[in-house]
Amino acid sequence: MDEYDIAVVGGGPIGCYIAEQLALKKRYVAVFEEHKTIGEPVHCAGLVTQRVLDITKCSQDGIVQNTIYGAVIHSPAGSLLTIGGDNVHALVINRQKFDEHIAQKAQKAGATILLNHKVITAKKQHPALTLTIQHDTHLIPVHCQLLIGTDGAHSRIRGRFGFPQPSEMVHGISAELTDTTLDPKYVHIFVGSNIAPGFFAWVIPTNEHGTTARVGLCIGKQHTHPLQYYFTTLIQQTLLQGATIMKRFGGTIPLGPLKKTTADHLMLVGDAAAQVKPTSGGGIYPGLLCAAHCSSIAEEAFQKQRFDEEFLQRYHATWSKEIGRELSLGMRFRSIFAHLTDSQFNKYLEKLNTPKTLGIINTYGDIDYPSHLAFPLLKTAPSLLSLAPAMLKHIHK
Repeated sequence: MDEYDIAVVGGGPIGCYIAEQLALKKRYVAVFEEHKTIGEPVHCAGLVTQRVLDITKCSQDGIVQNTIYGAVIHSPAGSLLTIGGDNVHALVINRQKFDEHIAQKAQKAGATILLNHKVITAKKQHPALTLTIQHDTHLIPVHCQLLIGTDGAHSRIRGRFGFPQPSEMVHGISAELTDTTLDPKYVHIFVGSNIAPGFFAWVIPTNEHGTTARVGLCIGKQHTHPLQYYFTTLIQQTLLQGATIMKRFGGTIPLGPLKKTTADHLMLVGDAAAQVKPTSGGGIYPGLLCAAHCSSIAEEAFQKQRFDEEFLQRYHATWSKEIGRELSLGMRFRSIFAHLTDSQFNKYLEKLNTPKTLGIINTYGDIDYPSHLAFPLLKTAPSLLSLAPAMLKHIHK
């Protein structure tokens, strides 16, 4: 039987970051990744802030493909709201290279990364855990003191140990395009029932010439057509005419963070715990914040030899304290956004399109912390209050 201090299930950036942090503390860590290549398949739009590179200590070289200064929001009626433009608001990254870089850092720190290793079963076996791992046709028994599930939206670890499920799953489809003619400084966002009911669609220029792009959309429960129908509608947009689809991919985004993320000998992090921004579906930044808390509580657990749920619960408490309120507010914003009609979208985007409100958006807008914009915006444009009376009470708490 293979024995490790810590088994991390899932070799994405969250799992590999945790593995690196614990390997640096001289813990014996293995990462089990079911796919044969780190970073594949890609499920992500790859739009992040500098904070992500700061946390992971990644340089921009070879990872950052483009720099985004603003966004053009397309209303259902076809009018445009342009925000930003003067400062850098986001970075477009090559997700595979980013993932590979973090995996390499984990290995350099001493972690073992095992590709094409899929967890088949996991069970508590006093005083620790036993996993059965499938590698090709072989079944390998693995013993660990601590199991960390970072195995994504459809986490087997979450399901196997009876954790709660995310509040909502949204399904997405995206593609890499060439032959685009875009302003490289701006992403495009489309809202409305004909293009992305219950969520939004995006067009992200992926090079500094605007000649390549990553496009995609997610839909909520409100959809009346298959995902492919909405994707075809997106591709037919005027700004994408003449573009060529190079590669398609899809995925699921879990929304609504779990109320419980620990059990005896067990922690859930990242998409497995639905630690995802409900307003944008972005999981890298909140996942990394939570990963840092996971790593530090895991190290304490080894120092004190305390792997019981009562002790590990400190991880849930610390991540909730740092980002729980933001994610909870995000779910409030989402519930309002998801139920807007096309005419309401048209009306509210029109209300936002004034020099005063645009100034507030450009000053306070932050894709990692959308709640920072809510108060100044409502103060400047009180007519938006008809949208959010219930939400305002929650923000005050």
